[in-house]
Amino acid sequence: MSLVETPKQSSAPATYPRSTVVTTWRWLWPDVLIRIVPLSGIPLLWLIFSHQPPAALGLSLPAALGMQLALGLGLGSLMALLAMLYRCLIVGPRFQRPTPGDHLLQALYYLLINAPAEEVFFRGFLLHVVWQWTGWSSWGWLISTLVYTLYHRLGGWNWRSIAGVGLAGMVFSTLYVLQPTPPSLLSVVLVHGLTTCGFLSWGDEFLYQRWRRRHSQNLPASKG
Repeated sequence: MSLVETPKQSSAPATYPRSTVVTTWRWLWPDVLIRIVPLSGIPLLWLIFSHQPPAALGLSLPAALGMQLALGLGLGSLMALLAMLYRCLIVGPRFQRPTPGDHLLQALYYLLINAPAEEVFFRGFLLHVVWQWTGWSSWGWLISTLVYTLYHRLGGWNWRSIAGVGLAGMVFSTLYVLQPTPPSLLSVVLVHGLTTCGFLSWGDEFLYQRWRRRHSQNLPASKG
């Protein structure tokens, strides 16, 4: 998931908070420079100096491409729904509803930039290196999941959110290690990206719709 947890209002006011393309750009570019570049750069440098093929980091198309796509989209859709419910029932009622353009921008970022960068580092690189050093896939699974979970604390996430990240990380790591050798990151990236969309973007919309139903009599018509 993205390390940046967008700021939420403490409670839903009469005029609800919005997230726009402009507000998303404000945190997106620093996030790319501070987090995405190192997460992507470290594994790529390791490839260069170790003379390993890209497939060592899961950067290859699987033989059963159609099955991987179906698995990624199917499981990813389920995970997105679970992430929305977790956000609503466990994390809390605060939200910042994205505009339609912001929904699109966030989805593209989470699916095409954030998820690939995090998966290349945590599953493709860290899990692979620990697995290679110890000879046990279980150690790779454990260390990569633990580091992936705790690094979200750097973004100021609360522990309820981090617990959800940990549960999602277990799914991502399991999906990767259960694949035939060499594993591919394709399905894992799809599941990861859709889960993040469900938690950080669609979750806001879900919370807004729930709030709207509860406060429809006080909601201005122009905000509907």
